[in-house]
Amino acid sequence: MSLNRSASAPILRCRASIASNAALTAASTAQPIDYETFAARLSALRLDGDFAIAVSGGRDSMALARLAALYAEKTGVAVQALTVDHGLRSQSANEAEQTAQWCKAAGLAHRTLVWAGDKPTTGIQETARHARYSLLAGACAEAGIDALLTAHSASDQVETFFMRLARGAGPGGLAAMAEETRIAAGASAPIRLIRPLLGYSRAQLTATVESFGQPFVDDPGNDDPAYERIRTRALLAQLEEDGALSTPALLRTVVRQRATARRLHDQEEALFRRAAGCFYRWGGVALDASAVRQSDNAAMAGLCRRLIHAVSGEAYAPDEDRAGDALSGVLQTGAATVGGVLINLWQGGLWFLREPAAVLGRAGVAAIAPVALEPGQAVLWDNRFLIASDEAGPGVVVKPMALADPGQRAAMTGLFFGPREGLAGLPGIFASDAGGDAVLIAAPALFSAKTGGFSGEAQAAERFYGAIIRF
Repeated sequence: MSLNRSASAPILRCRASIASNAALTAASTAQPIDYETFAARLSALRLDGDFAIAVSGGRDSMALARLAALYAEKTGVAVQALTVDHGLRSQSANEAEQTAQWCKAAGLAHRTLVWAGDKPTTGIQETARHARYSLLAGACAEAGIDALLTAHSASDQVETFFMRLARGAGPGGLAAMAEETRIAAGASAPIRLIRPLLGYSRAQLTATVESFGQPFVDDPGNDDPAYERIRTRALLAQLEEDGALSTPALLRTVVRQRATARRLHDQEEALFRRAAGCFYRWGGVALDASAVRQSDNAAMAGLCRRLIHAVSGEAYAPDEDRAGDALSGVLQTGAATVGGVLINLWQGGLWFLREPAAVLGRAGVAAIAPVALEPGQAVLWDNRFLIASDEAGPGVVVKPMALADPGQRAAMTGLFFGPREGLAGLPGIFASDAGGDAVLIAAPALFSAKTGGFSGEAQAAERFYGAIIRF
């Protein structure tokens, strides 16, 4: 559904009012979540130690904060409240401070995390989400906390489902939010991201926060039709009021889509094995080309979509149609590029490797800037490699191998198994020589006589299986 903001604003504001009124009515009749129910949810999620909670100061997160504070009081576990100040509104710092005071008054330790630096002019919501989870996961890893709880509700789940439905998403997208995933801030240790309240409506969370007599921040953005989620929320409220749909029915659909997505993933992984799929140390992936040609086109397109995402380092995979078109192209012509990945036929294999231009720069895509490497500090390079060193000296940086001296590149090419283009996008460790020129001193994702204390671990398999989402 596409709506013109200026033409639709009065209608959308009317619908937003309907949504707000419906929420108030529902909250007045909804039952709050009691301590026993909350504790049972944490037990079912095998959460029996210290944890952190993400608290924005809104009604949902303050309901979580008060339930978590009560849980901490009764069980003795330590709960750390974390608030991200995005700095996108003039009031954000004051709201973060108010949230901190509320959390401390409830008996929770609190820390505010600030999203510093320049903010984007487009894609603000998605960029802010990435920054938020990076800050939250990083703070947890720094504190030695291995679980982060958020206050996402059943209402959030339905809105996510509906927004993805409007974009034509398949089962993976329509599965919406998982109750638990594993996330990490760059190269940091992964933590559990848990959404214990996905089974409860926003009205129940409102009833819960009100049962504690807890004030909360009411973000004006929650009524702003400029945001897709707010438009979706208003539309869903109208449709539910008209009897055209129901939240419980949509939630049942989400559950079915999740089961379907899991079956498809299992089938794709079985196809990967049948096609002799192999992840290489240098970050590429290969399938047996003859097995690919003999496979079902739709199933292979789904597998290719995931392999493109695994190898590219990009935040999102291309849709299945684009992946299928790229697969058809490479089988006809021998090579195709899609989503920052070069796919080609080489020595009987169908190879997926990072497109060199995606790391070296091209129109609309900046080259990857050199990344400084410090002793004992791991970095996530191009979202594809974890690079670390115990003995990096001053001026040691990670850059694409394509930037190495031609003679060094030629030497590496003779020792590299895979399409030659794959070498260009590998991480190289460079240091300045006496004349100030950058010299390749190690190739940890491949090998080098000078590797020494450097290490480089490809993340393609991790990304393919969805083991950890790194921000």
